[in-house]
Parts: sequence; C-alpha cells; structure tokens
Amino acid sequence: MHDALKNGFLPFRNEQALKSAIESVCAKYGKVASLRILPPSAGPRNTRRCTCFLRLDSEPTQTRMMRKLDVFNIDSSIAFFADVDGNQTGPSM
Repeated sequence: MHDALKNGFLPFRNEQALKSAIESVCAKYGKVASLRILPPSAGPRNTRRCTCFLRLDSEPTQTRMMRKLDVFNIDSSIAFFADVDGNQTGPSM
C-alpha cells in the first residue's frame, strides 16, 4: 500500500488529501468501511509517516487487496504507512 500511495502522489500535506488518495487506491478492491490515521512520526531517511488502519466493506475484498499490496493485518484491519510532508503538515496530521 505504501508503494501504491507513493507512486503518483506527492507526500501528503493534510489528512483529507491522504484520505482521498487511500480511497482512490482502494476503489478497485472495494469500498473503505472505516479508516483511522494516526499522527505522523519519524520514518526512515528523515521522512515523516502516518500509520493508517482501514477496513474494506467485505472480507473477500480485504483479502484480495492484502495479496496485491504491501499491507499487513492487525486485528481484522489492514495496516500500512503513508509518507507525509513534514514541512507542510499541521496539527491534524
């Protein structure tokens, strides 16, 4: 998922931009049923990244997405990281 969000998107400047990108990437697998984005923390190579947890509308769509994208499963949620622009993000990111 990280690569899917990274390819074609600049580092995200706010939570709404990140949510829109996640929904865009997930659209070919199913509908996002729930999404939680944690505040950014330090990532590798002086980057900042958010940890994201999402659930799709059904288990089969979620399983199919997990096979195709670089994600992992935590307590029935899909978890992944997304790069954010550390210079531009505000308190909501």
